[in-house]
Amino acid sequence: MGFDPDWLALRAGFDTAARATALEARLARHVAGRHDIRVVDLGAGTGAGLVHLAPRLGARLRQSWCLVERDPVLIAAGRARLSVQPEAAGVAVNWLKADLATADLAPVLEGANLVHFTALIDLAGRAWLEDLAGALARAGVPVLGALTWDGRMGWDPAAATDADAVAGFARHQRRDKGLGGPALGPDAAPYFAEALRRHGFEVTLARSDWVIGPDHPAMHQAMVDGVAGALVDLVDGGEAPAGLVADFRAGRAAAGPGRLVVGHLDLLGIPPSLA
Repeated sequence: MGFDPDWLALRAGFDTAARATALEARLARHVAGRHDIRVVDLGAGTGAGLVHLAPRLGARLRQSWCLVERDPVLIAAGRARLSVQPEAAGVAVNWLKADLATADLAPVLEGANLVHFTALIDLAGRAWLEDLAGALARAGVPVLGALTWDGRMGWDPAAATDADAVAGFARHQRRDKGLGGPALGPDAAPYFAEALRRHGFEVTLARSDWVIGPDHPAMHQAMVDGVAGALVDLVDGGEAPAGLVADFRAGRAAAGPGRLVVGHLDLLGIPPSLA
């Protein structure tokens, strides 16, 4: 499990445009009476979650962020990024190098007033999501999770092999990604929502779709490459026909970039003590 810094930079603008602002506004109202807040950001990457959310929590709110990340390359890139990022000005930042697959979540969440993550739980297995829900319940803190893929990916104009390719990508997403066994992939957000509800959380899911227009060829190419890379793994494992990768690439090249919608869900969970 891991992401390339260049991919994180490429997707950042689409993430910002897609996020469910209504959930963020509800969260901001929950913390409006506080003078300070400690946010734990799980799988923080290069700090995009802080850059996006910190200004939206309230300019007068004193913020301390603990950015949890296992990849030293992303931590180094994040330190450099946040040192010059205006949105991080005035925010106290601490990086915690930890592997979420093996870390004890209780000390990671200790002292948190809010837990945040982006593009994380679709890589996780059932047991890990249950552990996270339990840790959040014991800590009694709200959670805002953004941009969990929900299985939708549609191009317009479509190509003949798109549906087979996306179905293959979804199968690949359910492989073990190093976070607690076979990942739930597109089923992760509803599963995690129910896990939180069993602990008494008030949970809201909202769409946060990427909409990628024809004027973003680099993002279109990255998406085609990402799907094709997953299909290569399936073909190598005998789980997909040998010609699917070439047919998918040829079909997408002939159809042109057009418009691509990638479905995501954002999640806001409020513990019973704050609901």
